[in-house]
Amino acid sequence: MFEELFNPITINHLELQGRLIMPAMNSHYGDQQHFLTDQGINYYTERARGEFALLITEFLCVSEEGLATTTQAGIYDDKFMPMLSKLTSRIHQNGSLIFAQLHHSGRIQGNGTSDLPPVSASPIPAKGRMREIKELTTDQISEVKAKFVDAALRAKHCGFDGVEIHGAHGYLLAQFLSKSTNKRIDEYGGNVSSRAKIVCDIIRGIKEKCGNDFPVSVRTSGAEGFYGGNTIEDAMAQSLLFEEAGADILHISYGIPIQSYYINNGFNFSNIKRIKEIVSIPVIGVGRINDPALALAALKSGSMDLVALGRQSICDPHFPKKVRENRIDEIFVCTGCMQRCLYENSFEPGYGTSCMLNPFSGKEGLWEIKKTNAIKHIGVVGAGPAGLQAAWVLAKRGHKVKLYEKDSCAGGQYRLAAMPPMKHDFSKGIFTYLTLCQKYGVEIFYNTEVNRDFLVSQHLDEIIIATGSSPIIPSNLPGIENDNVILAQEILTFHKVFENQKILVLGAGLVGVETAEILCEYGNQVTIVDRLNVIAPLAPLLPRIQMLKHMEDLNIQSVLGAEVLKIDRSGIKILRNKKIESLTGFNQIVLAFGAKSNNSLLSELSDLNNVHSIGDAVKVRDAKDAIFEATQLALKL
Repeated sequence: MFEELFNPITINHLELQGRLIMPAMNSHYGDQQHFLTDQGINYYTERARGEFALLITEFLCVSEEGLATTTQAGIYDDKFMPMLSKLTSRIHQNGSLIFAQLHHSGRIQGNGTSDLPPVSASPIPAKGRMREIKELTTDQISEVKAKFVDAALRAKHCGFDGVEIHGAHGYLLAQFLSKSTNKRIDEYGGNVSSRAKIVCDIIRGIKEKCGNDFPVSVRTSGAEGFYGGNTIEDAMAQSLLFEEAGADILHISYGIPIQSYYINNGFNFSNIKRIKEIVSIPVIGVGRINDPALALAALKSGSMDLVALGRQSICDPHFPKKVRENRIDEIFVCTGCMQRCLYENSFEPGYGTSCMLNPFSGKEGLWEIKKTNAIKHIGVVGAGPAGLQAAWVLAKRGHKVKLYEKDSCAGGQYRLAAMPPMKHDFSKGIFTYLTLCQKYGVEIFYNTEVNRDFLVSQHLDEIIIATGSSPIIPSNLPGIENDNVILAQEILTFHKVFENQKILVLGAGLVGVETAEILCEYGNQVTIVDRLNVIAPLAPLLPRIQMLKHMEDLNIQSVLGAEVLKIDRSGIKILRNKKIESLTGFNQIVLAFGAKSNNSLLSELSDLNNVHSIGDAVKVRDAKDAIFEATQLALKL
C-alpha cells in the first residue's frame, strides 16, 4: 500500500531513494565550542539506518554573532570541517543523503552566545528578548551573504550532498522576508521582491561558488500565523522568486516551528499545496505528520513531493524501514507532547533530545538491547507505560517475562491521557508497546490482581512493581461523600457523562484542565478551582500556551489561590485572600486533586531482595520519567 513512499525522486542531479526525509531540528548534541559531538553523529546515523532518504542537519550557524544557543553546532570556520566530514561519511555509509542547514539567528541570538550585539533587518526586538537590535547596513548584509556562501562551500568540501538555507521560524533571513520585521526602505525592504533579495542573492552566490549541480533548498514558512506576519500569498510570491534565483527544492514550514497535540495532524497541507501548484521544482512539506497513511495522502493529494517527519523522526528513527517492512504496528507514534524533545529543562540528565515514548532516541550507541547470557524468569506487576516498556525490552533481551494487570486492558492512568479529543495519538503508544510485548513473547495476564503469596509462588528471579498511582481523595474534606462529587477519571473514561450543566472542577493540573475541556464538549459551563495561582504549572511551555488559549475559547472560568474548605449540595466554600467565600449554583463537583503512589504491594515485598519498583509506584511523576526509569532497569537486569 505504501510503495509510493519509496518511489525515487531527483533533486538537481541527486536521486533520493524515497520520499520520507528528516528535517532540521536542534538535537542539543553540540558542545560549548560549537562542535557536533560524537553522540550527535550517532543520532543522525541511526536515522540513516532507519532508511530516511534524506537527512537535513540541525541548524549550523554561519557566523558567531548568529548563534541561537550555547551548544549550537557551527559551520562558520574550517575547524568544524573534520567533524562535519565524519558526519557525512557515516550517513553515506548507511545509505542516506544529507544536506547541511545554514542558519543565522539574527535578533533572536541566544543569551550568552556572543559579545556582539544581535542584528536584524530592522531594529525591532523579539518578544521576550528585549535587547537592543542593530539594523544591518548594506555592507554588513553583503558580509552576511558571503558567510552563507562560504559555509555552503565548506559543506560541499565536507561531503554534504546539498545545503538548505534557513529562511523560516523567525531567524535572520525570515526577519528579512517578513513584512512584520522588515521595515527597511532600501533595496532589501519594502515589496515582496526586495524583502526576498537577501535569500535570492545567497542562492545565486552558492550556485556561483559551488556549481549549478550543487543542490540548494530553501526552508520558508507557508504562512507565519500571527497578526501582521507573512501570509500564504507572500510565501507563494517569494517561492517563485527563490525558484527563479536557482533554488532546486523548497521546504515549506510554518511560522511556529513546533506544534503540540493541540494542532491537527497535517495542518499545513493546504499552504504547501498552494505553493507546489505554482512552482516547477520539488516541494518538501512538514506539519505534524506521524502516520504512513497521512504521509501517503500528502503525496497522493499533490500537496508535496517529499514528506518531512520532524518530531516523528525523533520518536522513531526507523519509521521508513518499518513502513517498508510492513511493521506499521511497531512504529512509535509522536504524540506532540514535547516532553523530551524540546525544552532543555525536561531532558534526561546528561542527554539532549530524546522522546517520552522511546527513550532509546538520543542514546544511540549508548543504550543497546543486548541478549542476556543468564535468562531469568521475571514478573512485572502493572501494564501501564512503565510496566509495558520494561516487559518488552526484557523479553527482547531473552528473559521470560510475565506481566500481570488488574484491569481488563493495558495502559493504566496513561490511557486516560488519550481521552481528550486532541490527544488521540497517546493511545497509539500503548498499542505499540503491546505489539512489541506480543512480538517478543511477553505473557500478559489481565484481570489479575496479585499479592505477595501469589508472586512468591511463581518462583520468579526478579519482580518489578509498576503499579502506578490512583486519584487522591481527601477523606477529611467535609462533603467529599456527597452524591454530586465524582472523580475526574469517571469523566475521562465516560463512565459519567453530563450535558448542559454547571460544573466545578477542583484542581487545575493537566488532569483537571483536560477534564474541563471534555465537559465543555457537551455544553457544560465549567469553573476550575485550585489553591495555586497558576494553571497546569508542570505542563511544557508551548502545549500550555495552546491549552490556555483553548480554555479561553471554551470559556472555562478559573478561581485560583483558593483553598477548598467544604463541599455542599450546590457548590463549595473556599478560603481566598484570607476571606471565606462561597461558589454556588453548580450541579456537579469533579475531583482532580492529583494522584498518590500505589505502593502497598511494594511494602508487602520489602523483605525480598529481588524486588524493583519503577514509575509512579516509586513517586508520582509523569510518563516520561516512568518510561525512562523502566528502560534503564530493563537494560540492567
